[in-house]
Amino acid sequence: MSNLRATDRLIINQLFNNGVFTRTITPKTTGPMVDAINALKKPANQQRLNSYFKNLLGVVPDNYQENLLFLFGTQRLEPEAVHVLLATIKAVINLPELQNTQSDRVVATQTIIRQVHSEVVTLNEKEIRRQITALFVDRFALFVPDLPDLGPSEQTQTVEDYWDVSPDFNYFAQCLVNHLQAQTDTQPLTAVQRVNRALLTQRYLSRSSKLWPDLLVHKAEIAEQWAQLGRFDLECGDDYALLLDNTRQPSKAKPFVVAIAVANSLGVGIPSDMLTTRIHLLTRQIFPETDVSVSLVKQALTDNGLVKEENQYVSPTPIVSRFVMRTMVEQDAKTPDEGEA
Repeated sequence: MSNLRATDRLIINQLFNNGVFTRTITPKTTGPMVDAINALKKPANQQRLNSYFKNLLGVVPDNYQENLLFLFGTQRLEPEAVHVLLATIKAVINLPELQNTQSDRVVATQTIIRQVHSEVVTLNEKEIRRQITALFVDRFALFVPDLPDLGPSEQTQTVEDYWDVSPDFNYFAQCLVNHLQAQTDTQPLTAVQRVNRALLTQRYLSRSSKLWPDLLVHKAEIAEQWAQLGRFDLECGDDYALLLDNTRQPSKAKPFVVAIAVANSLGVGIPSDMLTTRIHLLTRQIFPETDVSVSLVKQALTDNGLVKEENQYVSPTPIVSRFVMRTMVEQDAKTPDEGEA
């Protein structure tokens, strides 16, 4: 088993978070990140990273000149998103203002959006902006929003916004092309790799899963693999298993509190068309003087894996048993510690 170093853990966790690790050091690059970038230049460190990924999941990140790309499981893109992504890459690479310069890589947001729209004609510019932002700003962190500083007399003017494009963008583009062109790996997976893939991509594993026997046999090894990152803990109940991510804070939002109560009240389940009524009922009991959005409660139910819906029937999942809400008065209701993959 690989003995990971601090720089290894930083790189791996960033790949799990963003899917991208780039090598250029800028004035804003933190000390630990500089150490990780320099460490990745050494072949021995790359081999250790690949060994960890291979043992854990049976796949390694794409590497182009020490720029890493890791798209896996739920991180894979729908065809429409791939179209937007490739059109954005093409637009950025072909921008004249980014040719032969590393000092100023700020481009007008609307310029990129219009270029992408000329390629992706089935989407309007608003939706294209949303998808580019989700991919390149929020997910890959390759665009940084850049708004000009305005004086008091300019506050009412229409302001053109910009994106500061990462100097590693072209490396990312090549890495992505390599990834999309790669042949599907048909090498059979080990039992540990199959379980780890499920833990990473699913909310939880239940006792009814075909992988449950493999999990029980290899539980100690699997827990040790994830623990090396200093981030994940494997929690196994009598009828569920999930990865607890220590970087996520327990939720104290009212919709989550109501969602726990709703999930615990379902018993063997209720018809889907009765869920809204059940949410209203529990909301009045827990927060009688506060309005709580039904849609946010439903989102909390699904986002936290508290319920499953099949054949127009909503029933609690096994992990509901790990949440115990203390019954308090009105807004003094407490939430339990929350953990999820």
